[in-house]
Amino acid sequence: TADVRIQAKPEGHIHMTRINLLSTQARTQVARHCTGRSPNRDWDAMVEQFCVMTLDHWRQGEPVTNLGTVTPSPEPAYRLRPFLLEQEATLIYGDGGIGKSYIAAYLASQVDQGVKVGGFTPVQGRVLYLDYETNVQIAARRFQALARGFGFGDTSQVLYRFCYQPLAADISEIQKLVAENNIEFIVVDSAGPACGGDPESASSAINYFTSLRSLRKTSLTIAHRSKSGSVGPFGSVYWVNYPRATYELKKAQEMGKDTMHVALIHRKVNEGRLQEPVSFRFTFHPNAVTVAEEPIEDVPEFLSELPLADQLITTLQDHGPQSAKDLATMTGLNLGSIQVTLSRDSRFRRIGNNRWDTT
Repeated sequence: TADVRIQAKPEGHIHMTRINLLSTQARTQVARHCTGRSPNRDWDAMVEQFCVMTLDHWRQGEPVTNLGTVTPSPEPAYRLRPFLLEQEATLIYGDGGIGKSYIAAYLASQVDQGVKVGGFTPVQGRVLYLDYETNVQIAARRFQALARGFGFGDTSQVLYRFCYQPLAADISEIQKLVAENNIEFIVVDSAGPACGGDPESASSAINYFTSLRSLRKTSLTIAHRSKSGSVGPFGSVYWVNYPRATYELKKAQEMGKDTMHVALIHRKVNEGRLQEPVSFRFTFHPNAVTVAEEPIEDVPEFLSELPLADQLITTLQDHGPQSAKDLATMTGLNLGSIQVTLSRDSRFRRIGNNRWDTT
């Protein structure tokens, strides 16, 4: 399909419509309408010609570029630095019920509002939320609560779409939405129903990401992990290899408490370097949700995600000088790795014959 605007001289505007370029009946109807507005022209031939030329151009795909003529930027561009690479796919995965939709809404709200929060710097743009799991009431409540938490009242401008068809089958309509609304950032919640088949298969992952790629926009996909402890959300390596960055999400929350801690652990990147794990504290108020970054070492459940040296520093700060053997017992880390780290890292100093402390 294509949006078509037809103008002629001296008449000016003749017709504007959306036409199925492959439909003989649609082409005939457009030609007949134009003939009624502007006779004495061979509209049948002209409509046929522009439909064929448009289809030929579309099917040619992208032109070839001489890389020697391109002046690349010195570093990757971001929609939300340092998390969302511009015009690339990012994926968050984790077990069910750990706040993936909330963290996605939090990141999307920063792009929507264009407000810098903590260590994230957004480039403001329109956001489209493709929801395969809940409904508009839940999504509105979530985004408006975050907007109030930011201090902007109910001013979320995120566009929402209830989805049930696989992304590949629905991509034409989504392309229209993206073009008509100047969308810059897309959230897909979640990958399983959006991929339209067995998420464990390579073909489902490939179809999903190639459809997403056709939008040419920054995207964030949420995925539930099918097997606890697995690398990536599903069995196919394409779920890990196709996105330019993947993050695992973990959660810590006491029963009955209004505070939820979530940690984002950077598992894979194609541009740049892996980032340190980051932790967020979500506090749920009656009509708002506030979010604050917090040191990951302040949440005991996330301590194991820190680099080995940082885990040792935190343990020594909490418990005082210890031997390498005692540190291995307390942390569950490999004794040999602990001994190497203590001896090589200048942040540690030996006390006596066998105990260590921080410098």
